[in-house]
Amino acid sequence: DDVPPLTVMPAAQATAPQQLAAAHPGGPAARKEALALYRRCLAHYRQRMQAGQPEDDVGAAAAYFVLACVAALQQIDVSPAQLALVERQMRRLLGQHPAWRQADAAERQALFEQFAVLGVLVGESQHEARRQGPAARANVQRAARGYLRQLLGLQPDHLQLGDHGLVLRLPVQPLADALKDAGAA
Repeated sequence: DDVPPLTVMPAAQATAPQQLAAAHPGGPAARKEALALYRRCLAHYRQRMQAGQPEDDVGAAAAYFVLACVAALQQIDVSPAQLALVERQMRRLLGQHPAWRQADAAERQALFEQFAVLGVLVGESQHEARRQGPAARANVQRAARGYLRQLLGLQPDHLQLGDHGLVLRLPVQPLADALKDAGAA
């Protein structure tokens, strides 16, 4: 079933680039460069992914972010069809969450901006890292892992992209260990 978009009107002044830049390591010059980068990432997302739509879609930005991270971790390319599937999943997941229902427009807009900025940052970084080699790929993977844990509370290495969207695959405990654990309980 279709889940309606989780849209919010763009804020007159974006807040996520400043918040992300304020947490950036280094001095004032590094934070100023980071702010410019984050602003470019947000503009890039709106130009490329929203194609002139007047409202921001939090579910679409969340899907883009999650798939950028999964693509970086698993070194895969994501198709538009896979993005559409995960977008529906994110809309359902976020739209049903109590925090979403309680959030005001400014909080929803800030969430959109974070997903959009970090999705573009990870996506573009992982494409560049593929050309730069293993050390660069490992650095992007480390960042992607951290973002997924921080923003979604997910164990990144258990995420897999399948025919029906994103699935969480829990590690299989060997039967002997499971029986041993059950006997100890």
